[in-house]
Order: sequence, then structure tokens, then C-alpha cells
Amino acid sequence: MHRKRNGSIQQTMHQYPYLIGLLSFGILTGIVQVMVILDCFFPLLEYAPDAVSSVMSTCSEVLAGLYGITLTGYIFFADRFKDTSRDDESLYDAVQALLLRYNHLAGFISLMCLICTVMAEGIVLYGTNTLLPNSVHRFWINETLLLNFGTFNLILYFVISVLDPHKVARISNQKKAKISEDTTTGDIEEFMALWGEIEDNLLALREELISKMRFIPGANTKGKPQMVQTLEVLRNYGRISMSLWRKLDKLRQYHNLTLHDVNMAVSQEMCDLAKSVRAELENKK
Repeated sequence: MHRKRNGSIQQTMHQYPYLIGLLSFGILTGIVQVMVILDCFFPLLEYAPDAVSSVMSTCSEVLAGLYGITLTGYIFFADRFKDTSRDDESLYDAVQALLLRYNHLAGFISLMCLICTVMAEGIVLYGTNTLLPNSVHRFWINETLLLNFGTFNLILYFVISVLDPHKVARISNQKKAKISEDTTTGDIEEFMALWGEIEDNLLALREELISKMRFIPGANTKGKPQMVQTLEVLRNYGRISMSLWRKLDKLRQYHNLTLHDVNMAVSQEMCDLAKSVRAELENKK
């Protein structure tokens, strides 16, 4: 039982390598937040208004510049990263999942930068206002500095995540675990062979559909079509049911993710699903 628990922890840390760093940063932030609140009532340092305004202006400028450079670099990276899935169809699901994660993180960073800028400018404009209680003034300054520090670290984490050379393998491993929770190992050669037969059957159904109709949106492409497009065409024109489409798309994702997974292993559940789907497609001939 103890070994199984340790193995589960090691697997989690392998899938989420930045978990320790994030937990440590969260604990440190919590400790600093407590110190910020205590400083409001038991001041440790005295702030000179002019020095505070100068520091806040500098922090806002540095943060804005760092945010602009990071966002510009990410825009170029996202365009290039999308092109990799066009050259290699098996990267489609991993690339889409990573871009979605990066977009959410970039949006959160944008929000944090806006909050930091507004709070810093507020101190510059109203920092010398004597109507504010001293405790409120100190809390405002300390919280702004803490948020700036956290946002700097968040941008650093974002850059490291984007530059991680193993990001595709990690996201593939995570998504595979969500698709199939079965821990029983299946025969990977059998699974790949079954998927090859399924893919051939789908392409045959698609070509048969094209031969009967003069025009099918998105189907008249040169060379081998993308499997995502093929499944959508067959579903939209009633050649496969919605339930069968879900099974096929699940298998397609699992197959593609397996190609980029570090372990290159498949579950018995997905092998059995591939067999049943192949039988369903065989009946449609």
C-alpha cells in the first residue's frame, strides 16, 4: 500500500514537474501576506512618500515592458506552434491543449498586470493623501509590491512552460490518463494495427461518399485528408452515428497522444474499444 502510494506521488510529480515550485511559491506568498497584514498595525519600516512614488513608477514601467516582450514573443510562438500540427497530424490534440492552457495563463497574466498598474498608479497619484489612515496606506503599498513580485514570477513561470522541450510529452501523458483511467496494459502493436484498419475503413467510407456527391465542404483536399476532417464529414452526412463518432474521436486522440507519450503504452480498455469500433465499421461495408 505504501509503495503504491509512493508510486502514485512520483507519477503525479512526473506529470506536473512544476507542482513543487508552485506549492512552495504559494506557501511563501501566504507567509508574506500575513507579514503584510501585520505590518499595517506593527510597522517595521517607515516609507518616504517620494521614494515610494519613484519605486511604484519604476515597477509599473518594468512590469509593462516585460509583459509586452513576453506577449509579443508568445504571439510569434503560437503561430509557429500551430504550424507543427499541420505538418504532423498526430500533434493536433497536444498542440490544441497546450495553446488553450497558455492562452488562459496569458489572460490571467494580463489581468494581474492591469491590477498591478492601477494599484501602483493609485499610490503615485494619491500616496501623499493625508486623509488615508496609515494602516490602509501601508497595506496598499505592501500589497502592490507583493502583487508585482507575484506577477514577475508568474511571467517567469509562463516563459519556462512555453520553452519546456518536453511539454508535448507531458500534456500527452496527462490527456491520455483522462481519456482512459484503466491501468491494465494492453498490446500496443495490436492497438496500432487496429487503428490502421479503422483509418483505412474511414477513408474508404469518405471516398465512397465523395464519389456519390459532387461537392462536400472540406472534403475535396489533395492528398491524405486529416482524420479530424474525415470524421466530421462522415458524421455530418450521416455515414456514422454520433455515438460512433465519439468513440472514433476518442480513439483518434488516444492514438495521437500515444505517439508522443514517453511511455508509449496503451490500456486494455482502449484496445477493446478499438476492436468493437472496427467491427462496427466492418458492418457498414
